[in-house]
Amino acid sequence: MELQSELDVLADEALRARRQGLSLLAAVRDPRFPALQGFHQGLRDALFLEIPEELEPWARLAANGSGNPPLQHMLFDFARGGDEDDRRSALQAALAELLVFEAIRLRLFVTAFRGEEFEVVGGEESDVDAIAYTEVATLLHRPELADPEVRPLTVLLASASVSLARDAQSRAEELRDTGEDTREELRMRARLRAALRELRLPEAVLLENALAALLGEERRELTELQAERPVALDGMTRQAMDQRVSRGRRALAHPRSTWPRRRRPALFDLLQRA
Repeated sequence: MELQSELDVLADEALRARRQGLSLLAAVRDPRFPALQGFHQGLRDALFLEIPEELEPWARLAANGSGNPPLQHMLFDFARGGDEDDRRSALQAALAELLVFEAIRLRLFVTAFRGEEFEVVGGEESDVDAIAYTEVATLLHRPELADPEVRPLTVLLASASVSLARDAQSRAEELRDTGEDTREELRMRARLRAALRELRLPEAVLLENALAALLGEERRELTELQAERPVALDGMTRQAMDQRVSRGRRALAHPRSTWPRRRRPALFDLLQRA
């Protein structure tokens, strides 16, 4: 019942954003839609949660599989359908479109950040979101995806991966006209972010915030950060967060064997190996 309630809220916000003329890409960043914001950020953070030992076989199967074609078609049918005059139908369509967008975005995220290459040319997580949404908006209603022999999520992801490669190439060409200082700053940030992705999720989030100046980002108060990133920091005291930041800073100055790295694989690890 709790899950259904959360899905109902997501569907309601997604439909409200649509009727206000907002794209999902804008809505998941808009504080007027807190459930969409939290869902979007929470899914990203969940990629880096360590998988319990008893769930790892199923997680590996999911990471290496190509998805369930009938389920893919059902999801796409809901996303492509929807009668705006029928609220229930419109809610189903809005929620299904959100789920398609997030599925493509998460897989594209893994493709973009399995190494440092995309960040070295200036790519950001927000750019991955934008590419994923553009592909969904462009291709979702293409009649070819309704063919029962086609796996629509697979097609969308393939197209999004091509767009990601083109975006990276375009950025690399633009960087040729910039100074070496700019290129070195991007390389430094890429190395630092790649290192943070190896850490346990709470340390990664806290240290990313503590090192915000080096990453060209705005530092947040810990209480504000905790409210924004509950998947990573929920239930932690201020003292515990401060201690993790201090230990993490010290550890990063030493060999990787001393870093607070994940002890068990996360879904991100399994997906990038797949």
